[in-house]
Amino acid sequence: GRGSFGADKLMDNMRELMNEIQSVKPESFGKGKKGKGGSAKGTKYYLKAHLSTTQSKGSVLVDLRTIDPTNSFFMSDPQ
Repeated sequence: GRGSFGADKLMDNMRELMNEIQSVKPESFGKGKKGKGGSAKGTKYYLKAHLSTTQSKGSVLVDLRTIDPTNSFFMSDPQ
């Protein structure tokens, strides 16, 4: 998002991005058995996420539960 965006617009952008990534996810991913179709049980599509600004030092690790559209904590505070 842009620097002039407020928190609501940034959250909307993130929500749309993650929903789009989820919608184009391949049917089969991970190290499941060949020929079974689909992914192996317990295989995760999202492994890690970090957030940083364009001109910053370092990044912040993001709790995957908050950005995975298939999780009940999607776009919420998981405390």
